[in-house]
Amino acid sequence: MVTISITPAAFAAIASTLPKGYTAVGRPDDQGGYHVTLDPRARDRLNARRRPGESYSDVILRLAKGRREVSGTFIKDATLD
Repeated sequence: MVTISITPAAFAAIASTLPKGYTAVGRPDDQGGYHVTLDPRARDRLNARRRPGESYSDVILRLAKGRREVSGTFIKDATLD
């Protein structure tokens, strides 16, 4: 498992994809955001979608705007690949 830090907006975008009845519990970081623990493969998928200069939060928010399908914890949009 790996841990990344994301902004409150990115955390909210992820939380909004959870199935009904599930909640996201944030672990605040020292920058005003949240620590999120991921399987390394999930982090690798985020890295594959990162554009130059983007943070993990930027990627999550960009994908959330155009989401078509929710896959696992993170948003997958086949049109953005």
